[in-house]
Parts: sequence; C-alpha cells; structure tokens
Amino acid sequence: MPIRTLDSQTTAHARLNALRFHCTIAEAAQLLAKWQATQGSLLVPIPLTMPKAEESSTRGAGFFRERAKLVRAEVAKELGLEGDAATKLSFTMAGKDAWYLGPRPKLDGSSMLAAVAAQPAKFIELMLLKELIESAAFEEDTFVRGGFGSSVYLGSVSQASKKYLQLAEAEFQVNTKHGLLLCDVKAKRFARKVTADAQAAATRLASAGEGYLIGVTRIVPDDFFEADARRYPMEGVSLDREKVRRTRLYYLNILTEHAIRLCTKAGVPFARETFVATHYVDEAYIPLEPLANLRGPLVVVNTTLEPMSHDALAPLVRFPEYLPGYHVAGNKKTHFPAPDVRLAEGVPSKFDPDVNYLFLNGEGDEEQGSIRLAKSADSDMRPARSEVAYSALARGEGTVDPYTETKFRYLLAQTSVQVSTQGLDFGPKALANLRPGKAEDSGGRQLQEALKRCLVELSLKEVLLGKKAILAPAMPAGVPSRLTLLATRRIRLPGGKVPEQMVAAVDVMVEGNSIAVTRTRRTPWGRPAALLDFIAEFPFLQENGKDWIRDGQFWVIDSGAGDRLTAWSGAFVPKIILNDAYGGIEAAIAAQDDHQAAQKEEGSKGQFLSKSREFNLLPYYISMFKPEHSKRGERVGLKIPLQDCGTWVRVFVPPEGGISGGGDALSGMRDVMHYSGDTLTVAGLLDLPLLQLYLHTMTNGVLVGGDNSKMSVLEKLAKLSLEN
Repeated sequence: MPIRTLDSQTTAHARLNALRFHCTIAEAAQLLAKWQATQGSLLVPIPLTMPKAEESSTRGAGFFRERAKLVRAEVAKELGLEGDAATKLSFTMAGKDAWYLGPRPKLDGSSMLAAVAAQPAKFIELMLLKELIESAAFEEDTFVRGGFGSSVYLGSVSQASKKYLQLAEAEFQVNTKHGLLLCDVKAKRFARKVTADAQAAATRLASAGEGYLIGVTRIVPDDFFEADARRYPMEGVSLDREKVRRTRLYYLNILTEHAIRLCTKAGVPFARETFVATHYVDEAYIPLEPLANLRGPLVVVNTTLEPMSHDALAPLVRFPEYLPGYHVAGNKKTHFPAPDVRLAEGVPSKFDPDVNYLFLNGEGDEEQGSIRLAKSADSDMRPARSEVAYSALARGEGTVDPYTETKFRYLLAQTSVQVSTQGLDFGPKALANLRPGKAEDSGGRQLQEALKRCLVELSLKEVLLGKKAILAPAMPAGVPSRLTLLATRRIRLPGGKVPEQMVAAVDVMVEGNSIAVTRTRRTPWGRPAALLDFIAEFPFLQENGKDWIRDGQFWVIDSGAGDRLTAWSGAFVPKIILNDAYGGIEAAIAAQDDHQAAQKEEGSKGQFLSKSREFNLLPYYISMFKPEHSKRGERVGLKIPLQDCGTWVRVFVPPEGGISGGGDALSGMRDVMHYSGDTLTVAGLLDLPLLQLYLHTMTNGVLVGGDNSKMSVLEKLAKLSLEN
C-alpha cells in the first residue's frame, strides 16, 4: 500500500459544498447586513427560549412538532401576526434557543449592525435562507425558518398537489472556528392531511442555470404529517438524466451556487473550497476475506411472537446460497462460510463470551427502531429512544425489550466488552420469505444487507474479545506496535439533565500484518465518576479546559511515544460535488448535450450522463486527473486520494465499485490531524508512522454490506466497544 505523489499540474480540482471566507465571520455578517440595508430591508436575528423537554418525552417527531407549534405562536405574537400569516412562520431550533429573522422597533442602520455583530453566524445562515425564498419569488415581509415548521425545501414543482411530498430541506452552517460555510440538505417526507386546502404547499420556481428551473417549496406545517424520511432515502448521486435533478448531489450544487451568488453580490471575500489530491495510497484497503468467518457458534435468539421455522433458519444455515457474495474493493467477491447455527430456547439467563448471539427483534417503529420500554409493571411496552431506556435501566426502573436489556447489561453498564451480541430488526417470517440468490425486491435486499452487516460486526466483536486478530496488508516500517484507540459520545438526555458522557479505550498490538486487541475499557452508563479516570489519563478529551467532552471523537495513540492522531468526519466535513472546471451543475449537464445527441443517433437511449474521463463530472469518483492528463486503467476504487493541507490531511474514499449510474451514495471525507504531545503537527504528516498506519487500516465496502463503509478498522473497533 505505497503512498505516491501526484503532480499538481495534472490533478483534477473537485468543488466541495463549502465556501471559505477571506475575512472573519463577524466581518462577513457586517457586509451582508450592509448589502441588505441597500435593498431596503432591516432585519436582525432574534432569539426565543424554547420550552423544556419533559423526562417522559420520547423526543420523537411528535415532540418536536408540538414544541415548534409553541415557538411559532410566540414568534407570531412578537411580530403581531394572525391567521394564515402566523401559520407560515418558521424558525431554527437548536440547543436551548430558537431563532428567527425579523424587524425590531426603532431599528436603524447602526443598531442593526450592532445586533448582527452579536450573532454573526446565525445572521449569515438566516440570510442565505431568506434570499433562497426570495429568489423563488415568494412574497414575504418577514422570513423565519424552522425545523418542523415551514422551512425552505428544494424539490420538484410537480409534487405541489400530491399526497406525499419528498423534499430536501436546505441547511446552511457557519463554522466560526475555521471560517467555513457549509451548504447541506436533509431528506424530508410529508403526508398531506385530508383537511389540507390547496394553499397548504406553495412551490415557486428559481433559476438553476442553463435555462433550468428548480422548485423551492414552503408548506403550512399544520396541514401535513412528517413521515420518517429514512424509509425513503434521498439518492446521493445518480447519472440518470431523469433522476439527477432529484439527488443530494444536485441540491448541494444548487445551494452552494446560491451561497456563491449572495456572497458575490454582498462583496463578501471568499473562495470556493476544493479538493486537489497531492498524493494517493495505491493498492489500498483491508480485504474482507480475513474477517469473513466466525470462530464461535452463532446462537439465534427469537424475541418475537413469530415461530422459528426451518425456512427461517435456512438463510443462516445455508448462508453462501442466500447471500452469494460480498462485493468489495477490487470487484472481488468474498464468501462468508455458513456459521455453526444454534437456536436458543428463549432469552438466555447467562451469556457465554465464546458464543455469538443474534437477536431477532422484529420490525421496529419508524422513529425509535425496535427499542421498547415499560416504565412500570402496570404500563405497556412502548417505543423509546435508546438514551431514555438506558437511563431507566441505570436507575433500576422499568422493563425493556430483551435485546436492549442484554446490550445494557453486557456492554453499556460494564467497564469492558463482555460478549458478542447483535440485533436484527427482522423476524422469522421475513427470514422464511427470503430466497436463495440475490434478492430482486427492496425488502429482500434490505434483509440481505442487514444480515451481511450483522455477521461482519459479530466477527469484529470476536476481535474485540481477543478471539482472533485482523490481518491487514503489510505495515510500513517504523509503525508503533502498541496503540490505544479512543472513541467518545456525548448524549443529550430529556428533562434538562446532565448529558451522558462516554469514553471507550481499546488497547491494540500491531505485529507484522496482524492487529490484535489486548484490552478494552469503557465508562459504564450512569456513572459519571468513571469518566474522571479517563480524563486524568487522556486530558486532551476535554478541549480548552471545558468540563465536558466533545461528541464523536476518535483518537489513535502511540502508547510508547505518546504521539496521537485524530480523524474528523460527518456533516461538518465537506463533500465532493462537482468538477470545479464547470461553472455550475447545469453547465456540467449541458456540456454533455452533444454527447447525448450522438448517442441517440447511434441508436442508444442516451439515458445516462457519461462517466467518461473526458467530462470527469465528479473528480476522484471517476478520475484523479484533468481530461488532458487522464490515464487508462486508473482503477480509482483501489486508491485513496489524499490532500496534504499542512496541518491536516484530507482523505477521500471513493465508491469501491465506481459510481453506479442508476444511483449511489455520496462518499464523505475524513480530516486527519497529528499531535506530538500537545503540539499540533503543521507539516510532513504523510511521513509520520501513525498517519501511515491509519491509511493502511482503511476499509471500503467491508464494515457494512453497502458502499458507505469508508473508515479505518481501528475506528470501527473503538466505536463498537462504545455502543455496539
């Protein structure tokens, strides 16, 4: 897995869904406010205190919808709005505050600038949404934006009169620390109430470039139910010309272009954030084959009321027939041998660390999954959020479903990983309906992918328990042999209680191409004093002297030298959205019009946008190089492009099989930083043993059944020891 250098003159420039300000956030907000004043509008960000959550609340969609209704009424009262005008209000709800953009009495230019200076990031975010609404010719005197209220959504204008609306909620996030503006979308699905009138949803058209229009939608929240959008996921990227304008990729481009236009009009100095690889890892990724087995038997625990038949056991007993192979990096399929399957008679009273347990939980609730909680002996089992169930168990109150209780007793409440358990949100009936071979229906495919994930994660839990090692490609010379892996969670609890803070530490031994776990440690749920020992040992977990730990941290520590590495990922790390050589997404699509016409003349349907290196629509998904420097046989799915940014290295893991033209997930980035003691390393990161070790433990399409499995196996081990 050598790390090779790229020529900056030949590599492609990929646009990201982010802008980097060339001034402070406060200065950017002031420039936007001054520009707004020239348009004859004086609006400032105004906060409202949100109603507190009750301990008994499930904090599902219903809770947030009711809280939004109360906040909406308060905003309407502040603005003196009544009737239909009040129902069209929206606002932000985050943390302890709600925000809206509105006027104030006796507001002039200087007082407006002072109010903006108090909340510059919030003002920028709200201004971007306000301008998005106005670009679609909505006539609104006051713009306010909201979570479960009538936010700003992108979507097809043809949906305006449909029973269900499948939309993309526009989100802008200012990162004050790094001077970054991130443009994002969240999938939303709404069901129209039978009592809703024709004005419940309003869709206007805004320009998307090249003569194309995009729908910008407002809805009246009281006329719709919000459904769980996870059951109807938004396509990440599709090259199908009929689908491309309904994908996350398209919407991210539209919002980023919108932000560019507004900042340009307001005179805010900025630069488009780009990814330009300086290096790449060749012959990358840990193969699945060493993990595609279970050392111990697999005990199936049926917690449903459905009987466990011979047909229901067949997919597990004859696993290679029912899941014909895993598609992993390099287009090599690896078969998972059928494990030694046993059926438990009820839920075991004791669990054996030499056995793997698969719980059949049945179909879960749309919002809460399969977790159930009865708060007293007289109450029924109801869906509950995981943190509510765990907190009740920690207090010795209530009863939960068998898998949640087992997970709590043998992991969450423990100081180390005790047993190998995994939950499957399907029942015997679904298993019995599965047929050998690749499933054709969506339900069968979901079950197959879930089974793959369960068995690979059970295999990794055997690694955590010290039952076997992970075999990786040969490590570079000089990598440390003793490591400590850290993962953190900070989970908000209802009722205004102190958040639950958890840390897991996994000690690892690296010998040749073998990675073995020697010890696991973790903080038990509901015992905050246990956190102090970890903070004393790893003080950097509490940054800048704060009394809490940041959520989602991952660290790799050289136990001998004390050097450490951290990798950040998630929505706050930008994504590749387009080749920066194009002016915009519609310009990129239009550039292929002649190619499509030629295809049709040759008898082809011309249905898909080209994946040709000539167009290189999505650099690093398709090719790492500019068209004039493209190379045959790149096989980008076997490479990891890297951008050395000085104080950090940005890592991109492309889809292992390349882009599927019909639809695929967007691949994320990971930003990796290195510290010697408490000093941030500012140069030469790719020469450091810890970073080379990290890059040699990356996976692609291994840790879950689909493509969106792009992390270090070290990170996966740390996270499994934290939350299963």
